[in-house]
Amino acid sequence: MGSISSTPSQKSPVFPARSLLPSDIVAVRPEGDEAKVLKFPDLVKSIPFPLRLNPYIRFVSAESDAFIIEYANFSEKQRNRFIGLNAGLLCGMCYAECGPEQLRVCCDFMSFLFNLDDWSDEFDTAGTKGLEEAVMNTLYHPDTYVSDTVAARTARSWWTRMLKTVGPRCRQRFVETLGFYFKAILQQAADRSSKTIPDLETYISLRRDTSGCKTGFALIEYAAGIDLPNEVVDHPIIQSLLDATNDCVSWANDILSYNREQSRGDTHNLVPVIMQTVGIDRQAAIDYAGDLCNKSVAHFLEGKAALPSWGKEVDVQVEQYVQGLEDWIIANAEWSFMTERYFGKDGPKIRKGLQVSLLPVVGFD
Repeated sequence: MGSISSTPSQKSPVFPARSLLPSDIVAVRPEGDEAKVLKFPDLVKSIPFPLRLNPYIRFVSAESDAFIIEYANFSEKQRNRFIGLNAGLLCGMCYAECGPEQLRVCCDFMSFLFNLDDWSDEFDTAGTKGLEEAVMNTLYHPDTYVSDTVAARTARSWWTRMLKTVGPRCRQRFVETLGFYFKAILQQAADRSSKTIPDLETYISLRRDTSGCKTGFALIEYAAGIDLPNEVVDHPIIQSLLDATNDCVSWANDILSYNREQSRGDTHNLVPVIMQTVGIDRQAAIDYAGDLCNKSVAHFLEGKAALPSWGKEVDVQVEQYVQGLEDWIIANAEWSFMTERYFGKDGPKIRKGLQVSLLPVVGFD
């Protein structure tokens, strides 16, 4: 599709499933009313980072929402669901220091990514492949590729604005990681069609791409106006920070979205993967996943403390980049209870009680 070169980045190791089972987790619990309630770990408690908010977010988010609604041609139900998503708020907390133009691109992309996530959930492998071709061709050939699909037209808008200021290395990382995302959701679609649940190690690797976080992390550079050298981003410690952030965000999402996803019969989620791999019940698997989230925060802090120096100028940029990763970790944890994506309008109440009633299985809506 294009000439931008790509080299696979180093990955942090995944961990043997049984070795991560906390000693206080009960593998099998009695059946009964207790099994109809899901109890969540307090995912914010172990995160030591302050929550920050971009001062431009209110009007930028409103403009971005109007843009997506205009392009996407939502039904009334889809429009209400999109407004309740509140993706702009997540962007305002993840990219807290950028100007309004950069924030608008980030908001447009984040809303676009959430819609891609929902669209890919409803498509088979062929439909997902069509999404990939439309979007990636738009990124590789913005001046020549023409497509009337909603995904391509939306992507062309934010991409042409992003190209005005994005650095060449950041641009490559953005395109490359979005390609990883599409390949991973193709695998996810294939697994769904074959009713395959991967083992834990396979899932962790796949989830780092289906999350879309890698592309969101490339936006940290764009938003900050920096373009890190490849040897810095590819350094094992930076890669460990990226993986720890990705895991923390992805696994928190899996825990909090599990109820909704199990009701649809969707098994691309850390909780059922743990249930199958480790052989424990759903509540034990949720507790296990929460422990993994806590470990990912600890791994991040260890990596941050071990960062080398690349010289004063680059070190300042690395500091901005790491700050952006910290913002992502705390922003996602807090936003998960502010959006209506997981709990409707009950997010604040569930944030306090940290439990929900198990939903019945109804299939995809």
